[in-house]
Amino acid sequence: MGSTTAHIFRNQVSRPVPIIEFRDALDAICRPQFPSASWVRPRTPALAISGGVDSMALAYLFSEFFKTFPNYKLAGFPILQPRAVVVNHNLRPESEEEALNVARECRKLGLKCQIRNMRWRDLRKMGVEPNELPNIESLARNQRYYWLGVSCRSFSSPFLFTAHHRDDQYETVLMRLLNGHGYRGLGGMRAANDIPENHGLYGVHKSGLLQDQKSLEPSIMFRPSVRQTRILRKIFKDEHTSHERPVDPWNNLASLDDLHFHRRRESPRDGRGPLLKTLDSEDGGVTVYRPLLEFDKDRLRATCEANNVPWFEDRTNQDPTMTMRNAVRHLVKNHTLPRALQKPAIIAICKRAQRRNNLEEAEAHRLLIREAVSQSFDPCAGTLIINFPSFRPRRRVPRRLHDRARNEARKPHQRLIAALAVRKLMDLVSPEKNLPSPSALNNAVKYIAPELDPDREEPSKRPTSFSVGGVLFEPLMGSKSVMWYLSRAPYKATAPVPDLFVDWREDRVQTMKDKTEQKHHGWRTMAPMHWDGRFWISLASRVNDRFHVQPYYPEHASAFKASLAEKERAHLEKALKHYAPGKVRTTLPALYRADTESVKEPVERHHLTMLALPSFNIQLEDLDKWVQYDVSYKKWDATLVGLERRGTPKRLAGYRPSLSRSRKRRAERVHNRLVGRRPVTVPIL
Repeated sequence: MGSTTAHIFRNQVSRPVPIIEFRDALDAICRPQFPSASWVRPRTPALAISGGVDSMALAYLFSEFFKTFPNYKLAGFPILQPRAVVVNHNLRPESEEEALNVARECRKLGLKCQIRNMRWRDLRKMGVEPNELPNIESLARNQRYYWLGVSCRSFSSPFLFTAHHRDDQYETVLMRLLNGHGYRGLGGMRAANDIPENHGLYGVHKSGLLQDQKSLEPSIMFRPSVRQTRILRKIFKDEHTSHERPVDPWNNLASLDDLHFHRRRESPRDGRGPLLKTLDSEDGGVTVYRPLLEFDKDRLRATCEANNVPWFEDRTNQDPTMTMRNAVRHLVKNHTLPRALQKPAIIAICKRAQRRNNLEEAEAHRLLIREAVSQSFDPCAGTLIINFPSFRPRRRVPRRLHDRARNEARKPHQRLIAALAVRKLMDLVSPEKNLPSPSALNNAVKYIAPELDPDREEPSKRPTSFSVGGVLFEPLMGSKSVMWYLSRAPYKATAPVPDLFVDWREDRVQTMKDKTEQKHHGWRTMAPMHWDGRFWISLASRVNDRFHVQPYYPEHASAFKASLAEKERAHLEKALKHYAPGKVRTTLPALYRADTESVKEPVERHHLTMLALPSFNIQLEDLDKWVQYDVSYKKWDATLVGLERRGTPKRLAGYRPSLSRSRKRRAERVHNRLVGRRPVTVPIL
């Protein structure tokens, strides 16, 4: 369809969005991504522009915002000229021309523009038209976010701004309400979250910081500036009382993790085990921001009208039979719904649900920090030891009549908090893209915290192992409590194992453009790839061969160990025994070379030869002269590890509560009734 001019829809009620109000909306959601950074390079904001009235209003507001505040910081980054990204879905004959028109209007606003075209070749080769698919909306959404993520990576943008507004939030929550979602699903769209549908894309999906820090010109600096370093050195010299030469603390950085003063602290290791270098952990990625969620569509339309900004209507959005969202939009527009289903009421439900979700997540996070649940985390093997607290009441004999009933009434909430806490812990180990919902973790909570089981009648027996969400929970029996050992669940025999491969043989053509890159001096490198949802692995080679990263196979380990030197072999045995006991070692990544005659996809095991264990940094002698690897662990919440349990508050020394005589007699009667014995004198503290 053609553009819609401003004079057709003249809005006399809604007022345009001023730049100051738009700036406040940006400040409310764009929190600094790296608060401890001493210097950051300016970045380009990426704008997802479709051509509708909402996205064109976003383009105009960002254009005016950059002109008004050219040196402003968003998410801690100084901003450059914003860039619009137009994704052409190629689902309508006129979509290509419309994308060109949208790009032309964005350039008139002073924005750079990039067009990404979707191709549905695979479906159309099969004789399937994309518009005829029942799930075309979700497929188009997945492809759209993928191309938006690729565009952000192409110009190193850590943030993507979309034009979702208050009416979109209303439709989303209303659809979820119709589908029977609980309050956890009625929170709607978040104002800021990691970009979806880009799992495994390095530099977009929760990654990219380590490669940036290893480059010659990093875009983020965590070291103090020269001026700050001089001040700190002067302070250290003034505080140094001995005659020895003071040590410069900036020369003793063990790894890149030490550059993160606030987040990436190395987890404490067991001193009894062999020394392994801790893997660096990834950080970064693209964050999606929705600054227009607090604005109605009428105000965005008024903004375009007042500033003569044209927009383009998509006729497929008016077809109520195409998608459920279109049907809900048609229902809201052409019918008067009950007051409880109108926009003010639904948005109020959304706000309450968001607030409740945030409070519950914060309570679970406080529980993990206060009780120091994470005892030891090892990213080399991807294992975690936890000591989950007990939810039993502190007093064995209730002091009040309704204590037992009150404790029982608290258990549903405690089970939810325990499930959320377990979910946060699983995120450190799980290979899954999406973690189980809290309701799906009820059985896990019954094992870990049996006192919260509502059906529990007899004392629980010895705890047993179980797996959920790709994580294996194994009990570690102690003298006072039960600790749990979390590791990646063993691979199923019926499912394919994770396989990351690259074929550098001269007679093979590499199909994935992002996978390889020619380097100088005969070296070829492969961009970091996600292996098993846990490790980021990059390979480099100067030989034309085929390499695979697959799990540790015991049948190949014996030949690998025999090829190692005696000292290195003993070190490997100790490391495997301590950090990867039992079946845990079968989940470790191992680097293999495939035989030249192996042509099948996937390659058979007997064609593989083990070369290294990348996460343990153990390899064949002189392997780095021909093949090199770089491995890091996925992004995880480092605030949960390396803590000490906080002491419980105690009563002040010499403090004795003063109770009236009637209160003492009443407490005595309640105590005797609960204990079931004749009245005796009970001291009241």
